[in-house]
Amino acid sequence: MAKGLILGSARGSRAVFWRLAKNKNNNAQQAADRRPPAARSPAKACFGLASGCWLLRFAATRLQMLTRLFILSLLLAPLGQALGQITKPTDAPNPLPPAESLKTVRLPDGFRLELVAAEPLIRQPSGVCWDAEGNLFVAELHGYNREGQFDIEELNKTGELDRVVRRIAANEDAMRRAEAEQIGTVKKLIDDDGDGVMDRVETWVDGIPACLGICPARDGIIAVCSPDIIFLADRDGDGKAEVRETLFTGFKVSVIERRINQPQWGPDNWIYVDGGQGGRITGPNLSRPVNLPVTGFRIKPDGSAIESISGHTSTYGFTFNDDGDRFVISTGTPAIQVAPLPWRYLSRNADIAVRASRRNAANYNTTFPSSQPHPWRTKRADDPGFGKYYRDRYGAAESIPNGYFTSACSPLVYTDSALPGLQGQMLSCAPAQNFVHRSVIHRDGVVLNIRRPAGEEKSEFLTSSDIWFHPIHLTIGPEGAIYIADFYREIIEDYSAIPRYLQQQYGLDDGRDHGRVWRLVHDDMPEPQSPNLAKLNNASLGRELFSDRFWRRQTARRLLTERHEAKPIEPLPRLAKRTANSKDTAGTVNALYTLEAIGQLNDEVLVAALGHAQPGVRRHALRLAESRFDNFRPHFREALKLVDDPSPMVRLQLALSMGEFDDISATRALAALAKRHLDETWIDGAILSSLGNRPADMLNVLLTSEPEKIGKARRLVRQLCSAVASRKRGDEISDLISLVEHMKDRSLQLECLNGLRAPLKTPVFISISDAQFTTLFNFSTKGHPELRSVATDLIRLMKLESEEDRQTRLAATLKEVA
Repeated sequence: MAKGLILGSARGSRAVFWRLAKNKNNNAQQAADRRPPAARSPAKACFGLASGCWLLRFAATRLQMLTRLFILSLLLAPLGQALGQITKPTDAPNPLPPAESLKTVRLPDGFRLELVAAEPLIRQPSGVCWDAEGNLFVAELHGYNREGQFDIEELNKTGELDRVVRRIAANEDAMRRAEAEQIGTVKKLIDDDGDGVMDRVETWVDGIPACLGICPARDGIIAVCSPDIIFLADRDGDGKAEVRETLFTGFKVSVIERRINQPQWGPDNWIYVDGGQGGRITGPNLSRPVNLPVTGFRIKPDGSAIESISGHTSTYGFTFNDDGDRFVISTGTPAIQVAPLPWRYLSRNADIAVRASRRNAANYNTTFPSSQPHPWRTKRADDPGFGKYYRDRYGAAESIPNGYFTSACSPLVYTDSALPGLQGQMLSCAPAQNFVHRSVIHRDGVVLNIRRPAGEEKSEFLTSSDIWFHPIHLTIGPEGAIYIADFYREIIEDYSAIPRYLQQQYGLDDGRDHGRVWRLVHDDMPEPQSPNLAKLNNASLGRELFSDRFWRRQTARRLLTERHEAKPIEPLPRLAKRTANSKDTAGTVNALYTLEAIGQLNDEVLVAALGHAQPGVRRHALRLAESRFDNFRPHFREALKLVDDPSPMVRLQLALSMGEFDDISATRALAALAKRHLDETWIDGAILSSLGNRPADMLNVLLTSEPEKIGKARRLVRQLCSAVASRKRGDEISDLISLVEHMKDRSLQLECLNGLRAPLKTPVFISISDAQFTTLFNFSTKGHPELRSVATDLIRLMKLESEEDRQTRLAATLKEVA
């Protein structure tokens, strides 16, 4: 800042120096003229008093020195004023060395943190992953909050604190300057002595767009860095990624922490990504551009496909459980369940509206950190103007210093067993309050809720009193440990949430040269195996599909899928038997998707999987079987038996999968699900998505045979009738009116006619049969008053009569009523 100020006034400094020098000579002459006569002659004075002569020379020297200091003080006065007014407060927290920071951590008995890497090897890590050889890679995110820092640096030159109560973004110039520094880096970390602490790095790539996550693929690394997703590889072994291929581009570039983030392999051989603001996506291997809405998405690792997925994370990260359910997150809650209605199913029927495509899985939002809030938080809360501003707009959670989730991110379901007591539990980061939260997942049908575990009702799983400790990313390592990316710095919050006068005092990017990766371990963890799976043959990798270690079974699937060799992994009958008898959901699902990817998934394996004891396996078996449905295939007959499966999760998936087979047998299965299970969460949306272009077929099945036994499907009737009307096909509407005519239940008749009327907002000509026009005409003139009104509207909205005929009919109706 000082350098910029001096350089900025350099042109004027020359004139200042000249004027000061001239004034100094004039002042010296005037001072000499005011001395007594004896003193005006230095020779006499010195001759008369030798000691006085020395003192006079000393005084003159001191006068020159003081004069120079005075000149310098005039030059630096503006800078001194600014620095004097806007200095870093004494209560600003200071960084701690890794060993000292580790001492501030609290964990349950048996757990401990170990340092993996720290500055200067790494800075500002945003995520880690491992290749098939077990090499650790780290992504770095540089430039966070730089626009805010540039903004206040300019503001600080005024020497004034901006105390205006508001929340504003940095100016455009600061934004432009920050863009140049918002970059990403990918490094390979190397442990030379095998002690678990990294000793050196190879910088694979530097200067890519801001990178918010990496994952392994194709003997390289995929990095997400809006506007791009890129593939990196080091084929010549020189420690640099000479292969740099843009797989996709066109993702919108928004606020840095709201961009696409955290790529990870899903259970189905796609890489899932979330965050971001959509965009028109292109890529060299895409057949055509894809318009991506504001939602999560999945990609093929070779860049050949990209698809929207249900749900969207509001901050950073997402996770899967062993059953394949997905959780996203928002700043104010540690977990949000995504409705188990994949986008590809919902997109089959654009006319349906699904209730709550995601839901808050937590019934709490309070937190219990061991650290004190950063002083800016306390000062904002104590400021009368800003305190009221934030209370009025954001409520207590965002306005008091701490005690509520305000920065929740990076959820992780621990799908491993190496860490005792954690399997199946959820962890979530809270970087602003320096802790990692733990919760227990409870299933209620298809609904998943999280609750605090016993003993942690008023505490957190992992806390630190080091205010610079900011966990932002969690992932499971090869040995089953949890690795934590620590975005170690003073301030982690979005700068715009901090009053500007506090931004000016504390600064926004202290610590941008810091960063750490930690490993969460337990005293009773099993001994780690060699992480190098790249050297294993297919048979060995096949056995690893059922490994207790999450990373090993996922990596084995990935390698077998990438190798895609025709040679069987192991004899299919043996694998089918193992699939049928295994109690391990994760391993069995892993094996099924591997077999599907390499073309070895046959009817025998599918039938075994559809009858598996674990509902999670049956769910995924349905997804894998649906593309092969055929009335003559044994797996389809096995699937139809799941209409009354004991698991709501399986029944919901059956409702989705039946939409992939356009046959009356599938429609009957949907009708049976509707009659018996329509009160279950999300199943109505699943059934409607499966009907697509056959809502009339569904109504025919429901209403033709004993409509009084329609059961729970009754509340679906109006929506189905609306779907028929939306298609504006006269033959389908005629058939529906015929069904309504023969009903004995007047309320059901009314439901059907109201459903037909709902989507017809303006009159449009629809040709129906003469017989059904007569039916509608009779309803409008002789029916029950409620039926009469709806039928009259339908005749008008479908333009079934001329205005003259309508007036004649109305006159006749009025006469009859009179």
